[in-house]
Amino acid sequence: MGRSKVNVGIVGVGYWGENLLRTFGKLPGARVMDVCDLDAGQLAALSGRHPGLRATRDLDELLARDDVDAVAIATPPSRHHAMALAALRSGKHVWVEKPLALSAVQGRELVDAAAAAKRILFVDETFLYDPLVGEVKRLIDQGALGELYHLSFERLGMGRIRRDSNVWWNSAPHDLSILFHLVPRPVVSTRLHQHAYLQPGIADMAVCDLELEGGISAHIYLSWLHPEKTARMTVVGSERMLAYEGRFEKRGITLYDYAVDRSPTNGRGAAAPILPVNHFTARRLEVPAAAEPLGIAAAHFVECVVSGREPLTSGARSLRVVEVLEGADDGATQGGRAG
Repeated sequence: MGRSKVNVGIVGVGYWGENLLRTFGKLPGARVMDVCDLDAGQLAALSGRHPGLRATRDLDELLARDDVDAVAIATPPSRHHAMALAALRSGKHVWVEKPLALSAVQGRELVDAAAAAKRILFVDETFLYDPLVGEVKRLIDQGALGELYHLSFERLGMGRIRRDSNVWWNSAPHDLSILFHLVPRPVVSTRLHQHAYLQPGIADMAVCDLELEGGISAHIYLSWLHPEKTARMTVVGSERMLAYEGRFEKRGITLYDYAVDRSPTNGRGAAAPILPVNHFTARRLEVPAAAEPLGIAAAHFVECVVSGREPLTSGARSLRVVEVLEGADDGATQGGRAG
C-alpha cells in the first residue's frame, strides 16, 4: 500500500457513523481523513469538532481521492449495495454495515466486484468480534456442552425504531451471523412470522424457527416493543447449557451443568411419568475483560487491508446471512394491526 496508515473515509455520519469515526480514529494503523453525508448541518458540526477533516456531500468526490484507501459505509441498508459497488469499482477497500445487501443477487454482485478488484469487502457483524462469543465457540467446538441440541436468540427492547427497515432485516443479521459462526451447517428450513404494530408494512416484531442439518434447531425472537433490553443467546447441549448476554454493559456467560434420567421407573418397575432432573448447577465463567468488539473489528479490517487476507466477516461469508434473511422473508407470514 505504501503508506504507514490506512486512510479511511466514513460514508454516512449519523449515530453509527460517528461511532466508526471515533473507533477508526483511535487505531494506530488508521486515519480518518474524509466524511460524506447528505446532511450539510451534520458535516459542518463534525468539521467543527475535527479540524482538518475533509467533508463532502458527494460520494463520487470522496471516491475520486487517490489518498483514500478504504471507505466505511454506515448508511441505511437500501443504499449499501450501490455505494459499496461504486467504492469497489473505484479501487477502495470497503467496510459496510450489516446487512451486506437487501438481496442475494445484490450481495453476490458485491462479492464478485470485490474479487475482481482484489479489494477487501468487510461486513460489520460486530458480535463476532466479542471475545465472549469466541469463548462460546471454543466450548462448542471442544464438545464441552455435549451433543448440540438447540440455540435461541432474543434481541429485544425499546430503542431506535427504524422507518427505513423492519426488525427482521435490521436485527436478525446479528443473530444469524452468530448462529452460522458457531454452527457452520446448512439450513434445512425456516419459518418466519412478522408483526407490524407501529407502522404499516414495517414489522416491529419477528419470530423465526430454523432447522439446521443434523437436527439442530434455532429460534430467533426480535422485538422493538419490549420493556427490557436484552441481546441474549442460550445454547443447549446434551450435557451442559450456557447463556450469553451480549449487551455490552452486561456481557457475560453462565454455564449450566445438568443431568436428566431418561429411563426412570417407579417402585413397581414401570416407566415413571416424569423424567427427573438429577442435578442442575450454574456458574458464571470468568472471562478477562477485553477491548470493545467494534474496536477489535476495526483493527481486524485494517489488518486485512494491509495483509490482503480474508476477514472473519467477509462479504463472501456474510452472503449466507443475506440468503437466509431473504429466503425467510419471502415465505414469512404477516400479522399485527398497524394501519
